[in-house]
Amino acid sequence: MAACQPATPAAALPTLASLPTALSRPPAATATATVTPAATATTTTTATTTVTVTPSATLTDTPPASAPLMATVMDTDTVTVTPAATATLLPEAFVFGQSVEGRDLTAYRFGSGPRLLLLVGGIHTGYETNTVGLLRALRDHYTARPDEVLPGVALVLVPALNPDGLLYGRALRGRFNAREVDLNRNWGCGWSAAAVFRDLPVNAGAAPFSEPETVALGALIQQLQPGAVLFYHAAARGVFPGNCGGTRSVALAQVYSAASGYPYQPDFAGYTVTGSAPNWVDSLGIPALDVELASAEDTELIRNLNAIRAVQAWLTATTP
Repeated sequence: MAACQPATPAAALPTLASLPTALSRPPAATATATVTPAATATTTTTATTTVTVTPSATLTDTPPASAPLMATVMDTDTVTVTPAATATLLPEAFVFGQSVEGRDLTAYRFGSGPRLLLLVGGIHTGYETNTVGLLRALRDHYTARPDEVLPGVALVLVPALNPDGLLYGRALRGRFNAREVDLNRNWGCGWSAAAVFRDLPVNAGAAPFSEPETVALGALIQQLQPGAVLFYHAAARGVFPGNCGGTRSVALAQVYSAASGYPYQPDFAGYTVTGSAPNWVDSLGIPALDVELASAEDTELIRNLNAIRAVQAWLTATTP
């Protein structure tokens, strides 16, 4: 990924999400679940809980005192956050925002340990729909094999950050959201209005975080403060660390590369990538990767399962 460019315009920081405080039980076959928000009360609700996210006005906005998370925001896009929520407070399935056309952005939690690993697919759908397939296959795998989430770890899976693009199938138009914005050019570190995909100009949005999908995921990342974030793409066959002032993305990339067999690449040399998600996450001090599958058709499930297990072990060994 391209290095951070500090001279880019200040980004409107995603507003912090108000997360649910109840841990849901496994959903029944009817897609409903029993949730116990307090020891003295039992409520029946659907298995998917909604998390409300609204955009802030400017980068210098400070969350109100009642917010569940306190953040200090500076004009360098740096955020110092004290997390107030852990994976044990998350339902097993929850909605954390909506797309431009109002489709739910849904996440799934497995495990409840304090070391949280976030996996995101379908940023670019279109020719990268196999990344959605991979995340769905991972969801099915961990549903059947919950023991493969290591003790002390929680996984949160987002199969499709760009559900509107899925409607266009395997076509270039499907790469973009409903406003035809490339969501992997819309993040705060190194954002540029002059963005490209290969030799084609693409729409990076009116400003960083101009799109509801990036606002929603950015807010979720700020809220949860995961130990690491993996973004899946296709098909450059490689592992690329975020690069915007963080210190641990390279180590994470080397772990993932060794376990998956995808080549480790310190930077993406094909063309200049601006405003990428891994770079912004890296700027928060959270290690992040672009994992590029080797093809645009296969999910490559086994090699990624091996790598995710290695990352879980790395998180367990390197974080308190």
